[in-house]
Amino acid sequence: MKKIVCFVLTAVLCVGGMSMMTGCTKRSEQLKLYSQGEYMDEELFEEFEAWYSEQTGEKVKVTMNDFQSNEDMYTMISMDKADYDLICPSDYMVEKMIKEGLCQKIDKEFVDITESIAPEYVEVTKKFDPTLEYSVPYMFGTFGIMYNYKTLGKHVSSWKELFEGNTDKTVSLKRSQRDTYHATSLYLAGENLRNLTGADKNAAVQAVFDDASDANIAAVKSTLMSWKSAGKRVWDDENGKFAMATGKQDMGLFWSCDAGYVMNDYEDDSGNIATGNKDLWYVIPEEGGNVYLDSFIISKYAVNTKAANYFLQFLCTKAAAIANSLYCGAISPVKEAYDQLKADIESDDEMFAGTEEGWKEMYIDMLFPPADALNRCGQMLDYGANEGKVLRAMTDVLR
Repeated sequence: MKKIVCFVLTAVLCVGGMSMMTGCTKRSEQLKLYSQGEYMDEELFEEFEAWYSEQTGEKVKVTMNDFQSNEDMYTMISMDKADYDLICPSDYMVEKMIKEGLCQKIDKEFVDITESIAPEYVEVTKKFDPTLEYSVPYMFGTFGIMYNYKTLGKHVSSWKELFEGNTDKTVSLKRSQRDTYHATSLYLAGENLRNLTGADKNAAVQAVFDDASDANIAAVKSTLMSWKSAGKRVWDDENGKFAMATGKQDMGLFWSCDAGYVMNDYEDDSGNIATGNKDLWYVIPEEGGNVYLDSFIISKYAVNTKAANYFLQFLCTKAAAIANSLYCGAISPVKEAYDQLKADIESDDEMFAGTEEGWKEMYIDMLFPPADALNRCGQMLDYGANEGKVLRAMTDVLR
């Protein structure tokens, strides 16, 4: 299903049709992408091909395959040496692939992220790509709690709302090993996190994200086993946002892009256009949340590194970044696109007509987190030697 944007904007873009087949095109004239599903407007490919020809006098044909998970992609690259030039992993997987030598350095003559990316997301990038040499940020978001203010009858500010009480409400966590592990870890560390501010807060939240100790794994597992049996608890298999939108669920762990998707008019799982639910709210809890940054890297096994670097430059243009944001419903950290998207939403009075006081501010902050919200967000990084223990424990829980 092609995602429709979770906000209303007008973007003037000159794009052509989608490039589907490479036929007998020489490999040196192909650019092969490997990305997460429904994450890029493929109508931009033909535009890039024409632009590349203008810039270089050479031909290139762009194709893209999707992967279902970072782990599936990692196996394809590390074990099978899959034939791709550009790959779009999540932050923790970028870190892992840098460590293992599975990506090449970006040519800064084509794109220097310190110049093209909003500075706060350059800082986020440094967590998993410390030298800023291997990755180009593509889309960002956060995780937190989406809740129905009308059915709950209150606003929510803490992970305690998901893990304690509310047994008469339908509450969800994600059927995702990493997301749910970290949300539960933040809940368990809550007493130590709530009263911190500034750099101390950020460091403490990140320490929770980095905690893959036996003690924390055991505590998370025990908490979730109890959670499953307490009231109307459900695992979200990526359809939870539609349950929230239709009032069948009251609260859950969600990504900001999914929350925004169903707050405005959206396409449901059957392909029908539905009216957005403006009784829904989103919050990064006071204890802390997560900021994710999906980025493109050049594979160790890339063949067409020249076209790959040109494509990264193209992705960082304002028009392409806006087009991709509109397509996938997330927000690009490309500074010019970020600023334009935010300005257009802030000025869209029709979208916020009739909403509760504070809803507009909540919605804007959800998509464009202010400094204080980002400060209480940690990042999912590589578990290293403890990865197997975390994933096995969470697999047991999610059965």
